[in-house]
Amino acid sequence: MDQLIKIKINEKSEQTVSGRDLHDFLGVKDKYSQWFNRMSDYGFIEGFDFIPILGKSSGGRPKQNHQLKVGMAKEISMIQRTERGKLTRQYFIDCEGRLKQNLPMSLDEKIATIASGYGNMRQEIGNVKEKVEDLSERFGLPATNAAILSNVRNGHIVHYLGGKDTRAYQKLSRKVFSEFGRDFKENFEVPLVTMRFH
Repeated sequence: MDQLIKIKINEKSEQTVSGRDLHDFLGVKDKYSQWFNRMSDYGFIEGFDFIPILGKSSGGRPKQNHQLKVGMAKEISMIQRTERGKLTRQYFIDCEGRLKQNLPMSLDEKIATIASGYGNMRQEIGNVKEKVEDLSERFGLPATNAAILSNVRNGHIVHYLGGKDTRAYQKLSRKVFSEFGRDFKENFEVPLVTMRFH
């Protein structure tokens, strides 16, 4: 759908529209200030659903405008009971859907993804363990190889936690490194000294 009304994204990643742009597009005959006062009687809350802003002055008093969250604009469009109102409401619904598809994951979603990756990582480490045991039985595991193995393991842990700058890394890294450190010590006889926390 083409852009009917310009949508901005505020600092909280919420979609907003200009009250005056919505008023003009809906073709409302009343003055903006009268119309907006009537619309705000429907229970919308200043500072939550909309914020007042002053427009540019052309020599006189600056025009009052409002930045509306899309949810409020959608309801106002529906209240108009016109074809333009229905079209605008559907436009806002489509815009909300597109935004949701592009939003980054929440912390809970990231942690769930990491937790499922944790299981995969344990499986991968199990596979590595088998290979290392085979090599260890044949050739032994020199200290340099133990250090390399530990570094590879540490890199995988950082990767699965989403990088060092993520909240998941900050909250879970100590526990994950400790658990895998114990596993490596038990299974590969890799000394704890080679296991550095990042």
